[in-house]
Amino acid sequence: MSISIDTSCLFDGTLGYDLKNKTEYKKNLKKCIIAAEKLNLEIEKKSNPIINSFDLVYQNTIKKKRDQIQAKKKKLVIGLGGSSAGAKAINGYLGYNIDFFDNYDPSYVSNFLQQNDLSNFTIYIISKSGNTFETLALLNLVYQHLVKKNKTKEINNNICVIAEDSNNILLNFAKKNSIRVIFHNPYIGGRFSVFSETAMTLFETSPQIVTCSTERVVKRLKENNLEDSMNPTINAAVLLSLKEINNLNFNVNLLYEYSLKNFSYWFHQLYAESLGKNNFSLTPMTSICPKDHHSMMQLYLDGPKDKFFNIYSPPDEIHYEEFLKENFYNIENYTPFGLLEKQFKSVREVFFEKQIPHRVIFLKDHKNPLNLIELFSYFLLETILIGKIIGINPYDQPAVELVKKKIFKD
Repeated sequence: MSISIDTSCLFDGTLGYDLKNKTEYKKNLKKCIIAAEKLNLEIEKKSNPIINSFDLVYQNTIKKKRDQIQAKKKKLVIGLGGSSAGAKAINGYLGYNIDFFDNYDPSYVSNFLQQNDLSNFTIYIISKSGNTFETLALLNLVYQHLVKKNKTKEINNNICVIAEDSNNILLNFAKKNSIRVIFHNPYIGGRFSVFSETAMTLFETSPQIVTCSTERVVKRLKENNLEDSMNPTINAAVLLSLKEINNLNFNVNLLYEYSLKNFSYWFHQLYAESLGKNNFSLTPMTSICPKDHHSMMQLYLDGPKDKFFNIYSPPDEIHYEEFLKENFYNIENYTPFGLLEKQFKSVREVFFEKQIPHRVIFLKDHKNPLNLIELFSYFLLETILIGKIIGINPYDQPAVELVKKKIFKD
């Protein structure tokens, strides 16, 4: 595995308890084992479209579609939520140079279009339903710009629409303008679609690498080793138990690797839309460290103890060998990497002293795509399990439609 998870402080008495001796954990572990058995059955029968997208056959199919696109070096993605969040996470972590219109912000769009020639871009317009109104609004502004520049015919060849094969606005627009279309899997919702056409079409990622990495994570679920901290079954039981014991309300990603920021925002949608139902709450949050040592850390250490922390280790790359000897406080006693490592370890020590529940997620070989693939697949499984255990449907988001109805009421 390229990632590892350390949950030892929750079981070795460091925080004042051993979860294995807690009634809540024993009860939740039994529930999690049953839910994992059901999920494993779905995997064996290939009846779960999300986990089916991990498969080599599926990945090869996407590669064939991707290879048919003669993509330019510059890419622009127009899509909201799950239509862009996974791709944006990959882009940020691996250092690609893709631009995103992932929020309806006319001011940002206007500034971008004034500064860039869209003839130099391959433009991907992504909406599973084909009717996401913010995506259509962004497309309208872009197309309006192209019409004014008399470049619609030229750039239509550089546009790719990704949408369901149904009677929807985006697909009808593509047909009318002879724009290339890749059909979105209708059975995979946006936040679960990172291994589907939504993101995999954009990157030259080897199908074998994707499948081998996801299979390693699924294997931990199948083996169901109750001593394995990489087993999603165990961690689902941990989170649900701590929620009861500590009355948890927040699940915080504490990042010592800035390039994981957009991964954490992907995690926001995964957790919020999948689990934020029936008054259940483990609200996802992101803290960038050590920046947030100077803001949010005060709240984390002295505020309500209603938070669980996923602490992501610092990157292992060495960019600078040492600091200059300029007598800048005592930082020169460390290497540049050692200073960040010391901050990371010091926070853990204080968390031990304050008995704040957390786990540490270690990533090997910074910029290795396997890290992100394993993180995506791991948290997809863990989230699905939690939803099944608490008796909610992790795949829908019914309340979101309430806002849409208000917007178009008149």
